[in-house]
Amino acid sequence: MRYFLQSISYLAKLVWRFRLELFLFLLLLPAIVDIFKPGFFPMHDDLQVFRLYEVHKCILDGQIPCRWVPDAGYGYGYPLMQFYPPMPYYPMELMVLLGAGYFLPVKIMFALAFLLSGLGMYLLAKEFFGRWGGVLAGVIYVYSPYHSVDIYVRGAMNEGWGMVWFPFVLLYIYRLITKEKSKTNFILLSLALALQLTSHNVMTLVFAPTAIIWAIFWMWKTGKFMAIKNLFLSGLLGIGLSAFFFIPVVLEQKFVHVDSMTVGYFNYLAHFADIKQLFLSRFWGYGGSTWGPEDGMSFSIGHVQWIGAILVSIVALGRMYRTKFYKKAIITSSIAEKSHTLSLMIIMLVSFGFLYAFLTHSRSNFIWERLSILQFAQFPWRLVALIVFYFSFATGYLATVAIPKILKPFAFSVLVVGTILFNVGFFRFERHVRITIQEKLSSLQWELQVTGGIFDYLPRSAPKPPGDPAFTVPQFLSGQGGILNFRSGSNWMTFDVNSSTQEVKVMLPLYTFPGLVTKIDDQKVVTEIDPNLGRVVVTLGKGMHHVDSKIRYTRTRLFSDLITLISALILFKLISDDRKHTA
Repeated sequence: MRYFLQSISYLAKLVWRFRLELFLFLLLLPAIVDIFKPGFFPMHDDLQVFRLYEVHKCILDGQIPCRWVPDAGYGYGYPLMQFYPPMPYYPMELMVLLGAGYFLPVKIMFALAFLLSGLGMYLLAKEFFGRWGGVLAGVIYVYSPYHSVDIYVRGAMNEGWGMVWFPFVLLYIYRLITKEKSKTNFILLSLALALQLTSHNVMTLVFAPTAIIWAIFWMWKTGKFMAIKNLFLSGLLGIGLSAFFFIPVVLEQKFVHVDSMTVGYFNYLAHFADIKQLFLSRFWGYGGSTWGPEDGMSFSIGHVQWIGAILVSIVALGRMYRTKFYKKAIITSSIAEKSHTLSLMIIMLVSFGFLYAFLTHSRSNFIWERLSILQFAQFPWRLVALIVFYFSFATGYLATVAIPKILKPFAFSVLVVGTILFNVGFFRFERHVRITIQEKLSSLQWELQVTGGIFDYLPRSAPKPPGDPAFTVPQFLSGQGGILNFRSGSNWMTFDVNSSTQEVKVMLPLYTFPGLVTKIDDQKVVTEIDPNLGRVVVTLGKGMHHVDSKIRYTRTRLFSDLITLISALILFKLISDDRKHTA
């Protein structure tokens, strides 16, 4: 009985200690309720289950990390997971291995993308505005219309998770600068950067410049310029942890078709948003993005988000003016300096938000033309994710400094409840459908998934995508004979050929790609490339032969995996040392 009472007492203390975090969790629950309704749901990127299914095949086959998936490309396979950010899929795969099926892990990761982004914003804003400011910023961030668009309309798992890590990266940059000797912050910044790098390529690219400015700002305001050493080393460790993905993306992208990602429908020129869509419209739809302002989906920043950002800017400017001209006698005091720095930070955050807002508008086309790397973002309105992030962060200021003390509880309640009620109607799928995993992975549904985005990351050995499903066993291009004992896995296939003519040419249902190793009777051979679709062709003599073909490591992939392994060992050593130090 005594142990039971002690457990209850400990639990009560734990709940009290994290009462505001639990309160935030309860406030965010309405944002995820619709995810867990019975059935599955349609979304623009309806490939989440398929990608997870392919990763599961890789893991069972021992292909770790997963790079080449066997069923994409109409059944010929291609290196989807070498170039598509893998971060959300490995936690989902763990759930699959534990028996959760394929639908539930997708739902859980969608829900966690909301909850953890709210938690991250809470922790970041709490650092500057206190716990109530953290709660307010977390609610405003999660209940932004674009956050719902990402999950409930687009089904953009990776972009949703890209939004999770923004606050964590800024938080640990700040802490590492202000608390230079903290190994914990060094470790956490490395992890946050690695998770950001493996969540969404474009979000990392467009977020990086403002994150760097954020670091420079705090080194300047604190005078701790030597913190750049720890920032650099932590960033290097983060890149090392993500090297298994990050390095091949950079060095082996030349081996796949990426040109299709910036032409036609995916040309950025067709997807600018206008001022009405960004700031005024309450339109909601589940359609797509089209040329001009008649899009079938919302690009709204959110009224609470942008109005709040303008209000805190006015307050911050007022405080800076008052400090400069009316309180010169105390300008050197720590309180005045802290207020001045906080005001500057608010102005910087809101400026970041409006900078990204400008980049979503067609007036910024001259920047997109000159910075061609930006064009891989495809949709300028994607930057609304960053606008929402910076505006929500800044608006947390309203809960503490900007409002008279007597009005704070009332103002806080109005802002939180108003934000939720004003936007919660957006947080639902268009409809739910009853479907089994067998139905999802068969018939027309299967064909739609194996051909989805078929030209993205297709090996350059294939001049065009296939128009028909891959053949199930190797085919004779010339000569006669039979195929026996055909077996295949995630990135390999093996079979026997009984040739009845002097020479035969056999084509495999597999694309040629760097790292391909083909053996005939255990001897490596040079293969030919099918000129139509880039498939592997082998030449054999008369008689019985055994053929093995597999997409293996290249030097780049091997080097990348070794870097990640070494970085992981360094990380474990740092964690171990940190534990000993704090014990």
